[in-house]
Amino acid sequence: MRTQLVLVFAMFVIVPLGLRIAARPSTGPTTKLLVPLAKAAPIAALPAAVSFTLDQGAAAALLVLPWLGFTVALGIIGVGRLLSRRSLGPGIGVDAALVFIVVGSAWLLISRAGLRPLGFSADIVQLTAVHFHFAGFALPIITALVADRLGKGAALSIAVILGVPITAIGITVDGTTEWIAATFMACVGLVVAFHTLRLANEEIGGARTLLRIAGVSLFAGMCLAIGWAWSQQFGWTYLDIPGMVATHGMLNGFGFALMGLVAFQLLPDNPAGRSTEICVHLGRPSRKRLAELRITSFADETTNPIGILNGETPEGMHYRVWRKTFDHVDFERAKAGMDNWAGHKRAGIARVPEVPAIRIGETLAMAIPVGPISVSATARVVEVFDELDRYGFSYSTLPHHPEDGEESFILHRHADGTLEMVVTAMWRGAAMANHVLPPLTRFLQNRAINRYLDGTAEWGSRTASREMALGLG
Repeated sequence: MRTQLVLVFAMFVIVPLGLRIAARPSTGPTTKLLVPLAKAAPIAALPAAVSFTLDQGAAAALLVLPWLGFTVALGIIGVGRLLSRRSLGPGIGVDAALVFIVVGSAWLLISRAGLRPLGFSADIVQLTAVHFHFAGFALPIITALVADRLGKGAALSIAVILGVPITAIGITVDGTTEWIAATFMACVGLVVAFHTLRLANEEIGGARTLLRIAGVSLFAGMCLAIGWAWSQQFGWTYLDIPGMVATHGMLNGFGFALMGLVAFQLLPDNPAGRSTEICVHLGRPSRKRLAELRITSFADETTNPIGILNGETPEGMHYRVWRKTFDHVDFERAKAGMDNWAGHKRAGIARVPEVPAIRIGETLAMAIPVGPISVSATARVVEVFDELDRYGFSYSTLPHHPEDGEESFILHRHADGTLEMVVTAMWRGAAMANHVLPPLTRFLQNRAINRYLDGTAEWGSRTASREMALGLG
């Protein structure tokens, strides 16, 4: 019963508090969805809480499904945040927390269904759900905030992120592996406790008191965890599982997680944190969202010197040219296709404005489709070419973009009258998505540009055919 109450407490209190903090700009790429999701958490948790009034089985498991679906949404946001990051920082702990909570809800479903995977006891299955709701959710978030306010890098958050699944693996394998895993996680927790107490000394008022309680509670809880791990390995007499739940569990859940999250509710966001938006989305961002991105990008500077396409390729950047010769397309008609952004439309790229003006300084927001997901990006037109036999423009990336670089779209009319569309790009990966999945991002880039070339040609051909049919060609 005590473990069940702890889980209910996590769903109704810990998760909403953590989500409100996760929505802060200093934690990294974020989305407006986190705030309404924090408010919706108790609604999604209510059926799961009711499931504890039933015996384990199919009916109880069905009541957990709304919570599972809710946490899956959080996990998707966590992955989107990670892939949208331009660099690793302590805030990756928040990304991990949003993913780990999915594991916790999955184990809760398994527990309420009465299943016993890998021969685990009912207590271990339920405690695994507790582990991922607290150590997997609250600990990475608080660690990220502590490290951020102390000006630390990502190392501590990475250690916590590794420690959570390592502990779960240790429990699964048992024996020496469990001893090593539990000891590692406890030592990481001790380091987090030390930094929490250090941060407390720099704060004032109620936040200082709460952080001190959190730090001391985590320190005591991790000492108990080390004692339990070593007693299991060497056969010492120590607390049993109910005893650990009553001491270690309460210290971590209420003393550390609750006090730590409330403390950060009292503290203002780190003023050094810069508000950034997720650029990897499930589905398509609305036109309203793209319009907001565009407006916020007006004050942004380009992420690279303007005109880099005209010089040598800087070290670390990629350079590529795509060409397509147009048949039966008039130069003026092809220019009109470019003016109407027919190529971007053919590639499925949504734009705000829908038809951006081809003029220097025009800022646009885009959503680039990638199957069930999309990538939002902002860019600015930095060069325009309008000559007798050459027409086009270049745009440069702004900070809300998965890449840093410049791209030009230029239509050439050669001496023999043939038309050639040339797309030139120079770029380096900026968002984590480019570093994690470089072959996929290259494939998607190539596909989008080839579709752009086809779309510009098709627009000109359709226009020419229409005019001929009307006797205007």
